[in-house]
Amino acid sequence: MRLRMQCYISGLVMGSLVLAACGVATTPPPSPTVPVVIAQASSSSPIPPGETLTKDVTPSPVPTITLLPTITSSPTPDNRPLARAWSSWPIVPAASARSVAIYRKGIQMGVTANSYSVVGDCQSKPDVFLGIYATDRYYLGKADQSLQETINAFHDSFQHDSAAVRDGLSAPSALDPLWADTSRCKSTESPLACELRLYKPMIVFVNLGTNWKAGASADAYEGYLRKIVDMIIARGALPILTNKSDNVEGDHSLNLATAKVAYDYDIPLMNFWLAADSLPDHGLDAARDNIYLTPEGWDVRNYTALRTLDSVWRTLTAATP
Repeated sequence: MRLRMQCYISGLVMGSLVLAACGVATTPPPSPTVPVVIAQASSSSPIPPGETLTKDVTPSPVPTITLLPTITSSPTPDNRPLARAWSSWPIVPAASARSVAIYRKGIQMGVTANSYSVVGDCQSKPDVFLGIYATDRYYLGKADQSLQETINAFHDSFQHDSAAVRDGLSAPSALDPLWADTSRCKSTESPLACELRLYKPMIVFVNLGTNWKAGASADAYEGYLRKIVDMIIARGALPILTNKSDNVEGDHSLNLATAKVAYDYDIPLMNFWLAADSLPDHGLDAARDNIYLTPEGWDVRNYTALRTLDSVWRTLTAATP
């Protein structure tokens, strides 16, 4: 059965600069000599009480004063939900102004137009992640016909064999040259560095977190994820982080860590956890330790990822001449 999901796209409100008017004083014509009161006598003054001391004074010309413009600025309101509210983030993310800036830099660096790549384990291989859209086995309802344009645009990527997708791949091993495919990668390259060099993708889905030991530090995971994001952005690609429907760590701390990274870098996060919330057992196969997705879970993830790719791609291209 085909599932429908309601997605919310948030946006950023840009601040404005307001310039105050400038004023210039003019010099008045010379005045005649006039009596000017210097001081009024008092009991503590050397002037006799009751008398006023005056003298003839010719006033000096008033100097010309140019007032500098006053510039006031209002900070851009940050209306994004905080990382701790990650479970209620939109399923399909919006591309922020930061995402557009990364994309524009990537164009200058020569990334491959209309291409995406993936970092992840065996559940990120094309046969279970987005690869169906390179076949004739998918179906789009009337409300989703516009997605066909995105499918056509990214057609070459749906069956791409990423050098950064391997069985058991985790956040640290994505950065470890020992995990690289020696038939394609240089001896000093990590799987991620190898994939970025070979394919030069415009967008990179980062599907990590499942291969993490229960009780292991979520802070360590977050540190590795930040290094991955830094490397992707440095190569001109836009990372799209995805969270997971499982809870191998026991306290959802990895999904929180993923949200923190997405928030701090202001990059898209696909909320697959929420998309799978309506599925039995969150789309997980109980017979396989609640780590692997069921076929229904794969279908929902594929559809969500396609909607995410469509949303981000259209925003990036619309904002770039």
